Amino acid sequence: MPKHRSITVSLIDIGTLIEDLHYGPYSRFWWKLINQENAIHFPLRIGQKTKTCLNNHDFFVTIVVGNKENSMLPGYLCKCNNYIGQIENDPSKAISLAYAQIFKNETRFSGPLVLGWQDDNIIQQLSSDVLFTPTEILIDSLKIFVYGIGASSDENWRNAGFGYKSSLIHKYGNNRQAIYISQIDDEKCILDIYQDNQIKKRFEGETPNDVWKNSGQIKKYDGNQLFGLENSLIQNIIQQHKIPTCTSKEWDNVIIMEQLYRYHLKRRTIASINWHQFFLNWLNQDNPIIELYSQLQYIYPKNYKFSNREIRAWQAMLRAAGSYNITPWTNAESEYQFWTKSSQSERECAILKQLNQMRFLVSTPIHMPNSTRTFWNCFKTALDNNKKNCDGKRRILSIIADKFTYAELKSNLNVGNHTIFESRKHARINGYGAPPLIKSIISHTDNKTGLPVLYLQDHKQALWKKFHELYPDGMHRTSFMMRLNGERFQYKEDLGGLCMTCNECGYLIFVEIEKIIDTNIIDPNVRKELINESQILRRYLRKDFSKQLQIDDLGNAIHNPCISHCLQYAFGNCNQSHPEICQNCENLLDFFAKLHNYLDVIHYQTLEEYQKQLVSFMSHHARKSYLNAQLNSKLLQLDLDGALLIVDYKMKILPKSARETKSEFFGKRGWSLHSILIYTKDPETNNLDIQTYDHWSNDTKQDAWFTASSLHSVIEILEKKPKWITIISDNGPHYHNTELMIILSYWKEWYDISIKNWTFLEAGEAKTIIDSHHAQITHAIKRYVKLGHDITSGENIEDAIKDLAGTHVAHIQPDRSQDQNINKKLGTIQGITNWAEWTWPNDEDDIGYIYGRALPGFGTWNKFSPHKIQKISKERVFVKPNPMITQHTKSNKSWTMSIVEKKDNTKNNELDAEIIDKDTEIIDLQNHMSMNIIPESKSHKTFYKGWALKENQKNRTSVKRIIPEIKALLECMFHTGTANPRQKMSAQEMREELLLRESRGEINIDDIPKESTIANWITTFSRKWKQSMALRNIEEAEKE
Repeated sequence: MPKHRSITVSLIDIGTLIEDLHYGPYSRFWWKLINQENAIHFPLRIGQKTKTCLNNHDFFVTIVVGNKENSMLPGYLCKCNNYIGQIENDPSKAISLAYAQIFKNETRFSGPLVLGWQDDNIIQQLSSDVLFTPTEILIDSLKIFVYGIGASSDENWRNAGFGYKSSLIHKYGNNRQAIYISQIDDEKCILDIYQDNQIKKRFEGETPNDVWKNSGQIKKYDGNQLFGLENSLIQNIIQQHKIPTCTSKEWDNVIIMEQLYRYHLKRRTIASINWHQFFLNWLNQDNPIIELYSQLQYIYPKNYKFSNREIRAWQAMLRAAGSYNITPWTNAESEYQFWTKSSQSERECAILKQLNQMRFLVSTPIHMPNSTRTFWNCFKTALDNNKKNCDGKRRILSIIADKFTYAELKSNLNVGNHTIFESRKHARINGYGAPPLIKSIISHTDNKTGLPVLYLQDHKQALWKKFHELYPDGMHRTSFMMRLNGERFQYKEDLGGLCMTCNECGYLIFVEIEKIIDTNIIDPNVRKELINESQILRRYLRKDFSKQLQIDDLGNAIHNPCISHCLQYAFGNCNQSHPEICQNCENLLDFFAKLHNYLDVIHYQTLEEYQKQLVSFMSHHARKSYLNAQLNSKLLQLDLDGALLIVDYKMKILPKSARETKSEFFGKRGWSLHSILIYTKDPETNNLDIQTYDHWSNDTKQDAWFTASSLHSVIEILEKKPKWITIISDNGPHYHNTELMIILSYWKEWYDISIKNWTFLEAGEAKTIIDSHHAQITHAIKRYVKLGHDITSGENIEDAIKDLAGTHVAHIQPDRSQDQNINKKLGTIQGITNWAEWTWPNDEDDIGYIYGRALPGFGTWNKFSPHKIQKISKERVFVKPNPMITQHTKSNKSWTMSIVEKKDNTKNNELDAEIIDKDTEIIDLQNHMSMNIIPESKSHKTFYKGWALKENQKNRTSVKRIIPEIKALLECMFHTGTANPRQKMSAQEMREELLLRESRGEINIDDIPKESTIANWITTFSRKWKQSMALRNIEEAEKE
């Protein structure tokens, strides 16, 4: 290949100069040398586009912001026909890879040549309208890049002045490269150290020597040398750019004013203005203060619009001419500015600030057109003309309610907190300014009778008890129960959907408490009062408690002065005071104190256990609320090298979708469906690209090996494998187990992928976008069946859901041929269920370790060394999964979403604290004390530091076995029901029978198990009894 190719390059688009890039901290990467000897630079313009014809194909190369390594550095994108390459760090690589993809050879081309950087005409066009061309100097091996210039008369600054900027690259901190930015401000010198696109450290001083000395960096040279001020070339440039100045008394001197004009204003505004007349008019007026915009209107054309660049040029010229800016407000409040020619500028500035604070000044003149005031007036008129309902004021206000603070809306529109809160709620539910959604009335009817289905709050036994009290001479119990049979009635015991924690530590506790009250409290008024209190507390814990917990948009727990509502304190990481208590939480503790007063001593231990379980129920909601808010935080951490995975198993898909009872449902085998959602960042649009991989299988064993096989199938087919991933899932045993945690420690070796962390959401109500995807699958299958198709095989599932946006479906069959290895006994990571966040570090010192802690950002890491993991693994050998997988289907629709933006949560948090559940009464204990000592309430004793962490839960009691005598009684009751279905007893009825025998003195009350324990015993015993009967029948058949 010849050393130089003859290539014709055309400049399609010259591009633009961006001040933040070309004259910012990373400017040294946005300029290229034309001539190495003369050190002349030209800019890499954003959007510069060139066309080159190679092998009869037109190749277009564009310069963009950001590449694979850094979002602030230039990137190069090559296009040819329908091919669009990836953004590369080097132009040569971009053009060569594109050429290789099209012509299937490895011919390489010079990027600078293709971009026209060796064409003098193109270089001249790129260098046009450049105000200041940076230069580079050397101090031994240090390359100092000077990209801003300014002059003054200060000898300590070597005559440099405001606007002088330079940069150099050197190691910092953990021995990594950093960019050192040296700059001169109005009255000080500044040194900023950038690393990872962030300012790591800032130093300020009066001189360059002071600021570098304070930093303690590169002590071999002094500050003037590191600023670049000792170099003769830089000194010549400073002399050429020395700023001309004058005083107000010299404004009538045309020669001096012409120098100022040429230096500051000539190249930055139109040439037809009489700029000198502006100064002469000001010089001749008695009042030393002017308003800048109103005075400029006299010398500019009518309706002329000023650019920011022009205004900055005028401000610089006014400062150089000896005038001072005394505006009492910021640019964000108003664009109007006050300037003075007086030498007593500080005094005049203080006067204006005081007048502004006293509201004697307005930031916008009345005679000036004020679009802001017009907007608020029009909006207030619209509100006044509408009624106070969901389709009136709230709907109108919902258009802007989320965009302004409570204070702004109240002062400009004269509306109350409740109206603003309801308007924001309207916007979330219905949309901004959209009409309220009409709730559809869903009427479920019984197929046999055609009558509406009735959902009853009570159990059958409770209904019979109420009926028998009202009508003691009415129908018998058997007839009553027969009337309640049928699909029309749905009872409390038939309604499911709760997780184990909510059921056992929440609802069942209140049921047991109400039973104790109903049985032991004789006074009907006291009994009614206590039951009413228990129902109010149950509603508060279930619905309202989690609303008091404050979490910002980034998933960070916010400090709350209320001790039971502060998540930081609940998770053991808050050292601030908590002078407030929640009256509802205190009522819970007072409720148990009342029960102690009304009940016998024999119930005290039970009540203490119930109180601990309800506190555990509250901690479950605290963890759930915090963990569910972590998704935004994980999405914000995404970059071009990473991916976020959300995984979940869908409930078993059955062959047909008819209405079934639970027993019929679990009698079918069906198919397992495992879903994996992958979030990645699109480098072109900067949006989130979501791909969903659904794996169906006849293997319904949802264990760690199935999960690992499904993840393996996705990783292997990805075109661009991420360098790191983060995973989110529920804490089901198919994910949250020792085997899978150890398997993931091999991912770096197997796939060269680092796992940053795996976050396990709390059980029961941890809802993510994957639940919405599963709902779409359910709807698609129902629609598929309604169209006349049947779900008789896994291929039917693929046909039903393959057209969902971003969805890829395949059949997976985990390799169970390694059962001999897989079934070897494996130990357990002690305390694994207590930790919701896991990570597998790749640092040299920690390779092979597994870390686990309580929650993201809370708790200490529990480290498991390779030796400890090997001890847990015992004889188990972990191998890379190798499942059988069919080809994934491809959807015609893509699934994208806009990236999550960081928000300023300061104002939102203050407003949330203001409006959060107004029905919750908060008591400030500081108002009830005479000394500066906060009294300790029941809440302070119960809600200790770290009370919501699983590892600190103390409500677990030892497992109480059912004694043989009780088992014999239960078996007798069970067999009686088997022999005569009319006498079949539920777990509740069995327990009531045991309590009846206790009242007769036949058994001890301490030996009577809980209703849930009896229910579990019935399930286990029924299964074993059926197995024994089946074996017995088989033996009898063989004997015959």
